[in-house]
Parts: sequence; C-alpha cells; structure tokens
Amino acid sequence: MEEFEKEHNTYFSHLVQFNPQLLELLHAPGLLPGNVRVASVDHPGVADRMATVTAVANLPDQRDADRSQYLQALLDIYGMLPVQATHSASEPGTAVVAPEREGRILAERLGVMPRRQGWTPQAKRMPVAGGLLVGVDEWLPSQADRLVIVDGVVASGVTLMAMMQLTVRPGAVVEIFTCHSTQQGALALARYAEQLNVALTLHVGHVSGALNGKFYAVEPDAPERVLLGDVGDTISPVAPASPQRGQYRDHA
Repeated sequence: MEEFEKEHNTYFSHLVQFNPQLLELLHAPGLLPGNVRVASVDHPGVADRMATVTAVANLPDQRDADRSQYLQALLDIYGMLPVQATHSASEPGTAVVAPEREGRILAERLGVMPRRQGWTPQAKRMPVAGGLLVGVDEWLPSQADRLVIVDGVVASGVTLMAMMQLTVRPGAVVEIFTCHSTQQGALALARYAEQLNVALTLHVGHVSGALNGKFYAVEPDAPERVLLGDVGDTISPVAPASPQRGQYRDHA
C-alpha cells in the first residue's frame, strides 16, 4: 500500500477490502438487470467508437494524435448515452465524484464537475491475498443522499463499489456514467448496490470482454489483447494536468 501512496503522492485515509469469496459472488454469471442501461443496444455508433479505443490501446507506440483520438472516442460515447451526466449532476443536492485520473478528465471535458459538491479522489485498487484492496484518499463527500459518479471504464467494479460504500447513505440514489464495462463489473455494481440498499442506475456505453487474472478487461478469445488498456495513462498526456494532491505521509 505504501508503494502506491508514494507513487501517487497521496495518503489513503480509507481502505475497502474485497476478499476472493466476495468477488466470486459479485462476479458470478448472470443476466444484466434493468438498472444497467447499455447505450450500444440502440446506438451502433458506440461499438464503432469502442473499436477505435481498442485499436489505440493495443498500439505498441501511442502518438499524441492516437491519444487524442482515443479521448474523443470516449467523449463521443458519453454523448450517445440516453441520459446525460450533466443533466443528472445538475439535480439539486447532488454530489459528484470523478476519480483521478480518467474520471476527473472526462467529467471536466463533459462540463459535469460543479463548483461545489464535486470530488476527485484517488481510488487505487491493490491485489491482496487473491482479492482486491481499494485505497481512497481524503477527498470525499460526507454521506450523500444523491450521488453521480463519472468514470472512464468498469473492469472489476471495485473502485466504484468503494465509492458507493464510503459516500452514500442507505436509500440513496446513485447514477454511474461510464463508457464501457465488463459483464462481471456491471453485475458486481448492481449486486453491491443492492447489498448497500442503494437505488443504482448504471449508464454504460458498451458491455463486453472478460476479466483476466489481474482483473483487467480483455478479449475473451484473445486474453493478450486488452479492450481499453490504462485509460488514465492513455489520455493524461493530452489532457490538463492533475491538480496537486496531498503530500505523501510516511506511516510511523
């Protein structure tokens, strides 16, 4: 954990653990419930943009032009969602969370981040004993009754599950906006929200792929081929720099 804190120059004041048994239950096969709304079902343009994203993610060398094309494809997918994040975020009393880096970059480009009640926490997943540990820094809202989360993609879903656990009350209304999700990640978010007694709607551009052993989204028939790669690494060189984070603090 300390190595992750040093790498990102921050301090994880919250830790949320997902053990292997819980992940197995959350990721179990099943049909997507009605609160998972997939734009590509009705909008073929989403799959075209996803093909661009996957092609760039698998390039051996990415130029700035490739990165810009990748970023624009993600923004296009957000524009094709039936419900727009800006509309949901403008509802009175809504807290907005857009995790660093890709969540913040995309939310800012979409004009979602409000002047108040907007948070951009670091939320980093770390492998622990076959499961995952999510470290979250101090930039979090108080317990919210209405929450909008903007993030780039959903693989395992654990970082967004941690966001929900740490930021909302039972009975809260939560909307998540993302470009892509694996089937396992979408199911996990829906199931975890039910455990938290949260009314969740997941707005997602496209659902495809599978989780590999490191919980990354890959092509099921070609596990060496990633679907999206590291979104933050790909778009951050052609996007505004991250704001200064809190100083890393050594654990005495």
